[in-house]
This record gives sequence, structure tokens and C-alpha cells, in this order.
Amino acid sequence: MVEKLGEMPGWPVYKIKLGTADDIEIVRELRRHTDARFRVDANGGWTQVDATLMARWLGERGVDHLEQPLAVGQEADLAALQAASPLPILVDESCRTAADIPRLVGAVSGINIKLMKCGGLDGALRLVHAARAHGLKILVGCYGSTALGNTCAATLGPLVDYLDLDSHLNLSTDPFAGAALRAGRLELPSLPGFGLIHD
Repeated sequence: MVEKLGEMPGWPVYKIKLGTADDIEIVRELRRHTDARFRVDANGGWTQVDATLMARWLGERGVDHLEQPLAVGQEADLAALQAASPLPILVDESCRTAADIPRLVGAVSGINIKLMKCGGLDGALRLVHAARAHGLKILVGCYGSTALGNTCAATLGPLVDYLDLDSHLNLSTDPFAGAALRAGRLELPSLPGFGLIHD
């Protein structure tokens, strides 16, 4: 993770994947190399007790939100966790479509929308409207998407709070050219439509 940080120095924010037995050591080591803001995704890897302790510890170390701390199926425990956490809790796998929003209201601070799990841009827009109607924060994320998927998702930028759309940078080959990341900022192309180019 330190090597990856060195490949992209100077960014204002980094997303850190946790949910392991070495989480504290990971954060401490990364903090030795940057004072940028961190956003943490635990990928459902913590128990409620661990999540509560980690949320408090991370809240003192420049983390601005915590994503999917508990595994899918433990949604009933989210309200107590959010009440005890100094950090906003966002869910990813626990929210797939707009129909999931009502049961999350009052239990979390926000959601993660991914085009591939919600049914594309139409499903994403339904999630945006439902989340905003209930005062929830919104992150738009990705799986192993190419620049095609991430550029389409980036068009939701003006409607949401956070964008996490960098998976195309990890592909050895990508047949598309579209949104580019420069110094931690996503820049949309200026061509017509989504602005994509297919190689």
C-alpha cells in the first residue's frame, strides 16, 4: 500500500481498504507517508464491537467516513454503530437499489452507488433521488470497470458527495479512453455524449 501511495503522491484524499487483522498497523504506516484525508472501506470485515472501536480510533486520524464496516445481513446493527461512531457510516453491499433506502434511513449516513449493481444510470438516478429525499450522503463507486463504466458514472458527479472511480487505472489494457484522474481529481472529456474514445 505504501508503494501504491508512492505511485500517486500528493493527492488530497486516498481510499484505504481495511477489514484485516493488521488495520491499525496499516493506517499508522500510511500516516507516516501522507497527511492527506483518508476514506476507509472495511468491506464488511469487522464485528460490531471492532467497528465501534475502529470508528473511534480512525476518527482521530484524518478519516472522513467509513464504508461498509459490517457484513451484509447485519443491517440491524448499523443504527447502534452509527450512533457510537464519530464518523459517517456509508453502506455499499447493503444497498443495491432504491428499494433498500427506507430500511437504512436513520441507521447510516449514506450509501455507495455502483452502476453495475443498481441497473445502470436509470437505477443510479432512482437511488440518488431516494437518498437525497432522506438526507443521505452519496458516494459513487465502481467494481473493476473500464473507462467506459467509470466515465458514465462520473456524469453523476454534480449530484453526489463523493466519487471513487479509479478502477480503470488498475487495468493492464483498457479499450476505452474517457475520464482521466489528475492529481486526485476526475476530469471528464469534452467530446460529445459521454466523451469516450474506443481504441
